[in-house]
Amino acid sequence: MKIDSKNLKSLGAKIAVNIFLIAIAVYFLFQSAKTSGNSFETERADLEIRQEIVEITGYIFRNEELIYSPGGSSVNYLIENGKKVGKNQLVAQSHYNASDFSAKDKIAALTENLDILKKSNINLEYAITNFEKIDGDSHSIYVDMLKNIEKGKIRDAGRQRNELLILLNKKQLLTNEISGNSFDNIISGAEEQKKQLELQLSGAGAGMGSVDVFSNRSGIFYPRVDGYENYLTADSVKTLDYTGFSELIKKEPDANILNNALGKVAYDFNWYLVCKVEKRKDISFTSDKKYDIIYPFSSNKSIESVLQKQISGAGSDDVILIFETAYIPVDFDFSRKQMIQIVFSEISGIKVPEEAMRVIEREDGTRAEGVYVLKGNIVVFRELPEAERLGKFAGYYLYLEPSERPETGGGKLQLYEDIIVAGKDLYDGKAVD
Repeated sequence: MKIDSKNLKSLGAKIAVNIFLIAIAVYFLFQSAKTSGNSFETERADLEIRQEIVEITGYIFRNEELIYSPGGSSVNYLIENGKKVGKNQLVAQSHYNASDFSAKDKIAALTENLDILKKSNINLEYAITNFEKIDGDSHSIYVDMLKNIEKGKIRDAGRQRNELLILLNKKQLLTNEISGNSFDNIISGAEEQKKQLELQLSGAGAGMGSVDVFSNRSGIFYPRVDGYENYLTADSVKTLDYTGFSELIKKEPDANILNNALGKVAYDFNWYLVCKVEKRKDISFTSDKKYDIIYPFSSNKSIESVLQKQISGAGSDDVILIFETAYIPVDFDFSRKQMIQIVFSEISGIKVPEEAMRVIEREDGTRAEGVYVLKGNIVVFRELPEAERLGKFAGYYLYLEPSERPETGGGKLQLYEDIIVAGKDLYDGKAVD
């Protein structure tokens, strides 16, 4: 059989191409194997705080002086909720005639609106050259208000309300949306309305029904009452027993307080949280020890309180805990009965993933437990003595943080180092491409 020279050349070319393609494939497979051998997965050595929490219903016991109205049922409060007051300080005005209170409210609103309108009147020739600044400032305030609302900071969002209204009013004047290019006519009308209301109040008998209300003690003023002010007192805690607590929390609110008291003053800064918890083997409380108590009703504020006393009932599986504190946060919800969370134990340390742990053999033949970390492009072994292990949890360990370690012989892992949780052929000092 005779082989054509042309076919022979074609066959040789195909073989050469196949050899070239095979060589390229082998090269890339080699490089891939080399790269994968040096690939690592790391996790940051963060500080972890782990809390064990008991969630239970708590009752607040405080000493509070009730304030009753000597006048009518319409009340104009002069002190904000949660603000300090002195003894014999004017806290409210009580009105027999609700229209008196309504007129004062309208006067206050008109006074504020007049201030805004007068500040909105501008020199148009000057303002035209500053239109961009007015427009930019109003937009900036508007954006800040939206951000505060998104964060739940409603009070902060409203602080620049009047400033925004003034800027928007100025823009209306500049764009000829207000007739006469001024607020003079609106201001005149508001001033006349305010004058008529003031005459109404100063007229014969207009203010006859108003009675000043004063505080009897110094302390913190609250306009709301709950009817338990004479039951759940700080003084009652001194003689509280297991049966007495059960009877107190079953009481109905005092109707006389709800119907006639216009507010109260908390005159004793020490207050108590009392709760009943089930006895458990895995939870133990220690008297005179400080505990953090979290109040979900008050944006999860945490208040450190001392466990003053524990009361056990005969034959009962429950125990009453009495916590004491003198700390009163701003905007705190003192609802008499509320869900609370007691942090009965807390540990903090460096979080180490379970899969990152390694055991190596030292040069002297002893064994060491720890993790590999990546420092730049070098693999470094960090020893973690078992004596510094605080506990094992779901998928990770906690170890003493550096500031808590002994001066010599302690663990070597530092906070925020990159722990290698996956990688092949690891050893101390290995260079990574």
